[in-house]
Amino acid sequence: MTPFLCKTVESGLGEPLDADCSARTQIEYFYKSTEPPTAGGRGRGAASSFKALNPAATRPGDIGQTTTSDGRTVPYIVRVESGTINRSIYRIAILDDPWQTATSPWTPGPGWNHAFMMTFGGGCGTNYNQGTNQAINAIFDAALSRGFAHAISTQNVMQQHCNDALSGEALMMIKEHFIKHYGLPKWTVGFGGSGGSIQQLLIAQNFPGLLDGLLPSLTFADSISVRPSVTDCRLLLNYYKTDPATWTQEKQTAVEGYTRGTCTSWDRSFINVIVADFAQGCGIPKDQVYDAATNPKGARCTMWDTNFATFGRDPNTGFARRSLDNVGVQYGLRALERGAITPAEFLDLNRKIGGYDNDGHLRAERTVADPEAVRLAYVAGRLDAASGGLGSLPILHYRSYNDPLGDIHTFDRDFTIRERMRKANGRADNEIVWIFPNGGSANVATTVTGLAIDTMSQWLDALAKDASAAPAIEKVVRAKPKGAVDGCFTADGTRIDEPLSATAAGRCLSLYPPHSTPRLVAGAPLADDVLKCELKPIDARDYKTTFTADQIRELRQIFPGGVCDYSKPGVNQKPLGGTYQRLPLTAAPVSRTTAASRQ
Repeated sequence: MTPFLCKTVESGLGEPLDADCSARTQIEYFYKSTEPPTAGGRGRGAASSFKALNPAATRPGDIGQTTTSDGRTVPYIVRVESGTINRSIYRIAILDDPWQTATSPWTPGPGWNHAFMMTFGGGCGTNYNQGTNQAINAIFDAALSRGFAHAISTQNVMQQHCNDALSGEALMMIKEHFIKHYGLPKWTVGFGGSGGSIQQLLIAQNFPGLLDGLLPSLTFADSISVRPSVTDCRLLLNYYKTDPATWTQEKQTAVEGYTRGTCTSWDRSFINVIVADFAQGCGIPKDQVYDAATNPKGARCTMWDTNFATFGRDPNTGFARRSLDNVGVQYGLRALERGAITPAEFLDLNRKIGGYDNDGHLRAERTVADPEAVRLAYVAGRLDAASGGLGSLPILHYRSYNDPLGDIHTFDRDFTIRERMRKANGRADNEIVWIFPNGGSANVATTVTGLAIDTMSQWLDALAKDASAAPAIEKVVRAKPKGAVDGCFTADGTRIDEPLSATAAGRCLSLYPPHSTPRLVAGAPLADDVLKCELKPIDARDYKTTFTADQIRELRQIFPGGVCDYSKPGVNQKPLGGTYQRLPLTAAPVSRTTAASRQ
């Protein structure tokens, strides 16, 4: 991918050694102090209480201790290795006492419990640069205090590239490096929320074996199929301006499915990844960014252009093919059926909703996807179809309940993923879902996170001991520890175990009711895996409301090609073409044991 700016200096690794932004490997030490953390401490959570350590100096007297998951009590000293792999800046943190394990060559000390955790960063960005991090960012107390080796990298942060294929390749290379220099881990677990959950799910699907278990929080299935209900928000917010007196807040939320403020949050945060000339999103000087009038060959700041190895380029424009589409989508259909909006309002909304042009700007016409981009999204695995390796490894989703806050991380997403699991595999008992309040007792989130890590550790330890020839899914299910069941936590931390689904009755869903999305309100199935729908003619008998003859004629004018028929698979909705695929897909893909997806 070009242009590409190096960020080794900003990351404390010095000037790059070459055009691929390579840097010399560095080793730094930190320790958890027994003294209270100072104000303004950096790092994630408890990392603010860590201090830099010089092994050549006198041993500090305030070094704390930690007891690992396998019962070893060791000094809480962390060794952080920093370097570059595949243009990514990586950091690997592990417990190590340099005064006792100064071997040559270096090998991990007794603090490592032989588990490996990779944290994946959130967001969805279109940066044409290497990204930045610091050694302290690798210090994750919940992992290191238990004895895990813990890694991060700039190519495993979705806010950097929003490219799960590149993330999978980066993990593959980092894990290879880890095995060569640290040893073979007993298992590898993924960790991270939002965009970090997307990477875990798609890497498990497309690169089976790199991750043995997943701990996704604030889950989204993938970036591609989430995008329609995200970009719908800007269309809807723009439409409401045409008649603000009619479109009350109640009617807006009925059409959006989200709670109040969620569409505004989406519009403010992640819709611009479809805008080609959104220079702030490219992370390079503005004079290198695409402008239709002044720099038509500049870098385009869209998620399709930064994934061009998957989607290819339109031969007529040279731009990446796009999978976004809203042809035939009946916005507000379920709101109409519930009587939340009138037939006249439904018609006006769908007549004026509009779409996006190829540069991601609003236009009066609806958005039309490139059919080949749609096909490639499915075949290349950019959409979470719950296939590949995803149906046969342990998954523990956990999230805070953010729906009432107008937060983009809504509870319904967990049930969309579960529905895809059932659709692809006929079962979803290799995954569990937990939800807890946003707020409540000060330590609820910390407690649930720790419990999730411990539950997954027990699950993976039990699974590793099963040497039978049983199918992988059967071994995963019977390895479940007692606590690996659906449930929720109250504000005071009380745990409630009960099955969860989008429509389940019970205490958990009464405390934390799931909401919806614009596409689900428009009639899409819960799996929400249709990028471009097949169309069917307008038929008055399909509606649970009464239209006049004139209104039916108007509907046919608004939808001359017909409306979405969600009883059928979408246009070019194909099965995953295989795992470890070579990109670009120039022919029928073949499963491989190595990948070459560099972009």
